[in-house]
Amino acid sequence: MTWRDEITRLDPRLRELVIVADHGDFWHVSFELGEEYHDAISNDLETFAFPDEMGYFDDDVAAADVPQRIVRLFS
Repeated sequence: MTWRDEITRLDPRLRELVIVADHGDFWHVSFELGEEYHDAISNDLETFAFPDEMGYFDDDVAAADVPQRIVRLFS
């Protein structure tokens, strides 16, 4: 099951979510729905760092838990 499938299963309102991944020095993934978006970065695709309340990418999430995090962020 892909992240998109799991996110849609958890919250069908997010079926139009756009997920864009780009690789440079690290992986940058953006999750976009309309004008709202959230970003994450990863070095190894096993753990993804999301911005904390200060805007620093210090909030680590296991890859398997990313769909739940995205649903919470768009809620």
